[in-house]
Order: sequence, then structure tokens, then C-alpha cells
Amino acid sequence: MSEGCVRVDRSAAFAVNGVGSREGTLPFPLSFSVSSAGGVFDVVAAAASASELVDLLAAYARGQAVVLNVGTNSWLNDDYGQLPLGRIAGEQGVAAQVHDIRWAATRYWSDDLLVMPWAELPRFLDGWYPYDIEILDVAGTLTAAEVAELALAVNTRAPDAPLLPTVAGANLWFGGHDDCYLNLETASADLVSLLLARLLALRAGTALLIDGDLAAEDVVVPQPPVALAAALLAVSSAWVGRVAQVRAGAVELALAPVDVRWRTGNQLPGDMPYTLTLDLPSGRWSQHVTGAIR
Repeated sequence: MSEGCVRVDRSAAFAVNGVGSREGTLPFPLSFSVSSAGGVFDVVAAAASASELVDLLAAYARGQAVVLNVGTNSWLNDDYGQLPLGRIAGEQGVAAQVHDIRWAATRYWSDDLLVMPWAELPRFLDGWYPYDIEILDVAGTLTAAEVAELALAVNTRAPDAPLLPTVAGANLWFGGHDDCYLNLETASADLVSLLLARLLALRAGTALLIDGDLAAEDVVVPQPPVALAAALLAVSSAWVGRVAQVRAGAVELALAPVDVRWRTGNQLPGDMPYTLTLDLPSGRWSQHVTGAIR
């Protein structure tokens, strides 16, 4: 049986984003890879936006969310410059602590760092699209000195260096890019499996809306069992997947383990031996292996 459901609409990352090619724009494959060191799991995956995952992040996060390094074309002033994050929060009706970090924000127009309850994050993200965003968890509100330490830790780290060990008390970091690529650092193995299950559900739901015969603007899709996602990760730490077939009320996803994580421009394997099928009316996922998985 499934473990929880997710509502997927036509603005889902799998629906609106594509990979450029000589043939045009191709749908994003599902991609997922995880590594671990020092008790921290590092996930690189596609395709999902922060708004599609915020409930999962909140369930494993500490009490307050820190939002910084946001880039967006959704909130612009009369000179086509990005509005400050504090202004965006106000327009969204979200009460947040606003800290000016323009001295540390060298990569973005965004000069603010926000601290808010995780319960406010869905409202903050509703209806707009950040092409870059970073979100961390902290136990509570931050002092000015703590904000300075955090901003320095985030914005001066080496590109491939883990962030969590450098931020006191944080156990979750999310980085989103182009509203489809995501990075996650977490201390929870359970969240890693849940994230893979969510991506599978998002891929299936998007296929039903875009490639199927559904006329609705959204569809509620059951997530596959977390145990199924965990079993996949026990086989391989890196996977790619695509839609194999869409029938009335059903989707087949073809998956393959890979030696290295997928990058834009990489070809998918010709042999994708693992099939997951969602039967929407019954809410059940089934799995089938055609051939040997290494």
C-alpha cells in the first residue's frame, strides 16, 4: 500500500521544465543519487521545486526555517529588480524575522535572510517560482550574531563541501536551482527514502496529467511505500527513471541503477530493468524486474 498522498498539478517541475536537445525540449528524467559521510546524507536529484517538498522537509526539520540566497523573476520592482525577501514575505502575508545580509549576499539580488516557522513556508512559497533558494532549519529565532555566522557559513563554503557540519544545530539543508534541480543534506536516512518516494509520485502524477487522458488541473497520487524506495537505495545509491507507459488510470515508470549520478546532457541507459506501476483507482504500486540488476 502507499504511505501518504501528494497533490500534483500542471505546474509541477516534471511538467514545466525540460532538457534542451537537438530534437527540442525533452522531459526531465527522474534522477536521484545519495552519498553519506560523517552522519550526513547528501542527495542530488531532479525534478522538484521547494514547494513540492516543503511538507517533507518540515516533518524532519527543527522549529524554524531559514530562507536565504533567493533568486526569482516572479517579484520585480518597476526597474525589473528583485524585491527584497522581507517585502515578498509581507506580500504573501507571512510574518518573518527579516535580517539584512547584503554584506554577505554576493551572488543574488536578494539581500535579506528570513526566519519563520516551518508552518509558514508553504504560504511564503505559494504562487511564485524561485530559480534559486536555500533553506535550513534552526531551533528558534536567531540573534544578529548567529545570523552573521550562518550567512558566512553558507556563502563562504567550498562548492562541494557539506554545509551541515559548519552550521551549529542545523540538521537539514535544501538547495533548489532552476525550480527543478535539488540538493538536500540531512541527518535522517528516513527522509532520504521519503524523498525518493515523493519524486516517484510526482513523476507518475505528472505523466497522468500531461500524457494521460485526465482533463483536471491536478491529481492526488499515492506515494509508493517508503520500504520500496529504501529497497531501491539498498540496490544502488544512484537511479534514473522515465515514463514507460501511461494507460487509463495507470502509469509505468522504468528505472535503472547507474554508476554515477545523472547530469544534464547524459543519455539514459538503454536497459532500464526495474518497472514500477501505479494503479490510481486502487492506490497501489507494484514492482517488476526484467533481468538482473547489478
